[in-house]
Amino acid sequence: MISAGALVVLTVLLGGIAGPALACGTWPRRLPGVAVAAWLGALAGTLAALTGLVAMALLGRPGLGHHVVEWLLNCLQHHEHPSSSAVYVMSVLPLISTFGVTAVALRRYRQTLAQRRRHRDALGIVVHPSPDFSDVCLIDHPVPVVYCMPDNEHQIVMSKGAYDRLNPTQLHAVLSHERAHLGQRHHLILALVDAAGAALGWLPSFRTARDHLPPLLEMMADDDAAWRTEPLIVATALRKLAILPCPAGGLAAGPADESVLAQRLARLDRAPLRAHAHALNRAAILLWVIAPVLVCASWATVIPLFC
Repeated sequence: MISAGALVVLTVLLGGIAGPALACGTWPRRLPGVAVAAWLGALAGTLAALTGLVAMALLGRPGLGHHVVEWLLNCLQHHEHPSSSAVYVMSVLPLISTFGVTAVALRRYRQTLAQRRRHRDALGIVVHPSPDFSDVCLIDHPVPVVYCMPDNEHQIVMSKGAYDRLNPTQLHAVLSHERAHLGQRHHLILALVDAAGAALGWLPSFRTARDHLPPLLEMMADDDAAWRTEPLIVATALRKLAILPCPAGGLAAGPADESVLAQRLARLDRAPLRAHAHALNRAAILLWVIAPVLVCASWATVIPLFC
């Protein structure tokens, strides 16, 4: 019971309090890499705690799955009284809920992939490869837009208007921004967070993460571009791009709204320490190694309950 209570407390702290606290803070805009790691750590920790609770209900005494565990661990002699049918049913309910939540998340993830695939298919009709960059395709349109979408080739989409408006250094900054998105798998982060938010939207951390993570990822990419060029160059390039929503499944260097643009420009105009920002952004990537370990570690909490 102590372990179960601890997991409930972790679920409340990470799933109910950590997200809103991060959303209300001002420091995440100064350290977006650390903030993204904190967001993902809170979400992964919540999933780990929920996984542990489901495992406890199903496999712990007197759950239905515990008899299988008893047989495996040869501990049948420790329990003289079998569990009632009502207890068996109650122990299986969390597992049924887990199947439902997983189905919702998988459906949302497949929808995101389908939207991305349809957009790529439509682009294939109107774009042509850039003669200067192997990973860029050009679209003949005067509105200056640049965005990226994961693909086997030509992952960055640039309009003719952006290509003509940006000078070579600004173009390098914008492309560095998009390559940072692709290299750090920001598309995967957003797709997984969106899927988890669709399934676990009743938890405030998952509900707010879908709104607050995209601007932080843009700031991370800004820092990477600023590290490779100069903050002023990145800011100037952003001011030349159109304020438009990004296509579903993509990430754009240009801002989606003026408030986010103002926040990003304010950071760049303050000229943050480039080396520190780059190191923090790289540190955030390590969470992809830590998060699965957190989920797997949750199963260790139920081992003392097996016998």
